[in-house]
Amino acid sequence: MSERRFFIFGAGYSGKAFAQANELGAPIFGTTRSPERFEALRQAGIEPLRFEGSLTAEIGDALRQTTHLIVSVAPDEAVDPVLDAAGETIRTRMPAL
Repeated sequence: MSERRFFIFGAGYSGKAFAQANELGAPIFGTTRSPERFEALRQAGIEPLRFEGSLTAEIGDALRQTTHLIVSVAPDEAVDPVLDAAGETIRTRMPAL
């Protein structure tokens, strides 16, 4: 896989700004907790995925295609929700990262 593919956990304000700066036109996947935000993400050039603290098959498929990973989800007091849900996948199943 030679094409760059970005994945943004927590594609809110910063994620949309990143997408606007994507001069390469590379594909961008981005998560949100709210399906109501899907259209705004699409308009920003981000393929929206819902993340509620656990990996879905759709997120897993997108991660396997990812070459650049951006995490913009704040940890809570006990755990980083991205590492808790996707740490093993990030370490073992993201060959292009």
